[in-house]
Amino acid sequence: MTTATCGRPQATARTPYPQGQRGAALALGLGLTLLATLALGGYSLAHAADPAAKPTGDLRLAMAGIGNMRPAPWLETAFGKGYLVLLYDFLVGGKADGTPSAENGVAERWDMSPDAKTWTFWLRKGIRFHDGSELTAEDAKWSLEMVMKPESVAAFAARFRDVIQDMQVPEPHTLVIHTKNPAIFLAQELSMATGAEGAILPKAYYERVGMDGFTAKAVGSGPYKWLKGTAGSVIQLEALDTHWAEGVPKFKTVTYRVVPEESTRIAMLQTGEADIVAVSRERVPELKASGFKVFIKEQGSVMGCYFHQQWEQVPVADKRVREAMNLAVNRDELIKFIFAGQAKPMAMYPIGSFAVTAGADQSLPPYPYDPVRAKALLAEAGYPNGFETTIYSYAREDVPEMPRMIEALVGYMAKIGVKLTIFSTEYSVARTKRMTGKLPGHISCLGTPNRSNAGDLLVLLFNLHHSSSKFTDHKSPEFDALMEKGTTASSLDTVKVVIGDLHRWTYNDHSTMPIAEVNNPYVADAKKVPQWELGRTLYDNNDRDLIRRR
Repeated sequence: MTTATCGRPQATARTPYPQGQRGAALALGLGLTLLATLALGGYSLAHAADPAAKPTGDLRLAMAGIGNMRPAPWLETAFGKGYLVLLYDFLVGGKADGTPSAENGVAERWDMSPDAKTWTFWLRKGIRFHDGSELTAEDAKWSLEMVMKPESVAAFAARFRDVIQDMQVPEPHTLVIHTKNPAIFLAQELSMATGAEGAILPKAYYERVGMDGFTAKAVGSGPYKWLKGTAGSVIQLEALDTHWAEGVPKFKTVTYRVVPEESTRIAMLQTGEADIVAVSRERVPELKASGFKVFIKEQGSVMGCYFHQQWEQVPVADKRVREAMNLAVNRDELIKFIFAGQAKPMAMYPIGSFAVTAGADQSLPPYPYDPVRAKALLAEAGYPNGFETTIYSYAREDVPEMPRMIEALVGYMAKIGVKLTIFSTEYSVARTKRMTGKLPGHISCLGTPNRSNAGDLLVLLFNLHHSSSKFTDHKSPEFDALMEKGTTASSLDTVKVVIGDLHRWTYNDHSTMPIAEVNNPYVADAKKVPQWELGRTLYDNNDRDLIRRR
């Protein structure tokens, strides 16, 4: 157990497990046994000691999309997490490598019971929301309850509804969570390293101003406070003079701007209107040659497409149809001409090569390109002349090439007789249609972080394929049983076996259309952003690293 310095709240973590469970937890790096450290991915607490330091200037990011831009985890998509990590503190902190931390989260320590069904979190005292009120365990409990509500659009809401039995606040700074079954990954799932569901919001303020009042002027306890925001356009945050975990932020303001057109984003970078932009892989060499700084998250995302609502009377309900559509895709060609060679084929989306350490089956080969076999399968399934359906196209921060990739997929499918009609829209529109069951037999494509952590992978697979999830494409008792075996496991060995089984099941089922593992490039003004540890946190690029003094 160690103690943080620089006048900050103490940071400790301990978990008194039986020896076998303790060893598994350490192997996972899940934060079930964590000691506070004085360095986070190169970040030293000592930087906060300079009393003369003040935030200055504006850091401006131009991205293809930034989630729903509604600043509450239950109103926001996972892909809006970047600005949320600046606005809020999380129940459990996170390191750049994607593991939980007792150093920069609200909980200074936590315990998991021997049966992995009771978690106790001890919160730091003295953390203040931006309105001056103190953050307490009641706020943490209420925030998670809001995430779990049926109307919540939080990515992993279904997972928490399935896991959590009840929550108690025995003392103002103590939160106790009881789970329905063993939940060895709970600290990871509530950490800043995973989704946004662990963010803590002020209960009293939210209830006083209501949802509309809160989205107009959000209040958190993170290093930045809300300045202004317009959904679909811009969010601007303003730095605190000092933050309990991050010290004095580097920039006075951070501005996130939605700019769907890549050419416009690049022009903004070149004229000094933006400091960081998301770009397609093919534009990286020329921008680097022009003197801009390029940051790349190697194999940061896995790309793939979904066959929606497979339980309905639609062509993609037939496994032979899904197999045919997979065989129709020339992945090597996509990698070369769409992703500029900055990608590699993968066997099954969303389980990438990083997941081998979590139990994924590395022997599974990518689906081959075989349009002749694809036509034969369609005929066998009763579609000798093909069929028609809809595919969605939208700009995305992590996949600026998405519209061109969709056009290529339309061309591949036409060769086997399948007519895909492109529906150009915003991601939030397609996401809402998916959650409300209005995509029967349709197709949409996404990128998602390449995961190596078993807990993160289980949560994602639950979200995408379990019958109880609003995002599911399946209603399969066989899959549900496998998933529930993994999510209620009390040992790492069991979890790894289940992940291997899930990998083979989805692969043999042709559940999705895997495309590739891709590098994620971001280009920046070299003087403004000389260093940035993109990290391995999920759904954000370790945005807090951008505002730290070095």
